[in-house]
Amino acid sequence: MGRAQLHAAQSLLLQALLQMLKAAAWPLCRDAPTWRAEAIRFRGEAADRYTPSMRQRLDLDRIYRQTLRAMPECIDGQEPLPVPQSCPVTLDDLLSDDP
Repeated sequence: MGRAQLHAAQSLLLQALLQMLKAAAWPLCRDAPTWRAEAIRFRGEAADRYTPSMRQRLDLDRIYRQTLRAMPECIDGQEPLPVPQSCPVTLDDLLSDDP
């Protein structure tokens, strides 16, 4: 497994989590359905790039902290609903085919 492949999987997981959190934090926003669809797409792309040897090198807690830092402070003038401060899903959940 190369560093670039690991970085790509991490980036896709971060993007998936970000879209999931935005949809949860602003569920009534007109963009929420798009965010949910993008989260599914990013999860699928991450699953395609994932290899079992990555498991020990993927730090989901770190990725989630980065995701929290990337969350917008507000969207369309609305502050977000509270989101979990620790990752609410497992790596297996993120890489599964279930939306």
